[in-house]
Amino acid sequence: MPSVPTGRTINAAPSDLNNHDQVFASSSPHITTRRLHSQKSVGTEEQEFLGNFDEVTFLRLPEVKEITGLSKSSLYALIQEKSFPAPVRLGARTVAWVRSEVRQWALERIRASR
Repeated sequence: MPSVPTGRTINAAPSDLNNHDQVFASSSPHITTRRLHSQKSVGTEEQEFLGNFDEVTFLRLPEVKEITGLSKSSLYALIQEKSFPAPVRLGARTVAWVRSEVRQWALERIRASR
């Protein structure tokens, strides 16, 4: 599965840098910040979406199950039906849900039942 580009950067020593890494200025002379080759810059639309990136929190499956009261198979069935937010891929075998999307889904369910 292809990697998802992010705007996150990591700190690395200058000796750890490769030719294809982009180096960014840092406030500390002892820390170099770089963006990995696989981490591309985001476009204008994505920047708007990521504008509140500091407020993004991920939930793993046990937390989503606890919040929704649904089983794993029920959650994935709803995702298949496009009735529940799909998880975000964090790694090769790791996914998580955006807390605000799960919260919004729960609020919509409450509104629909009243």
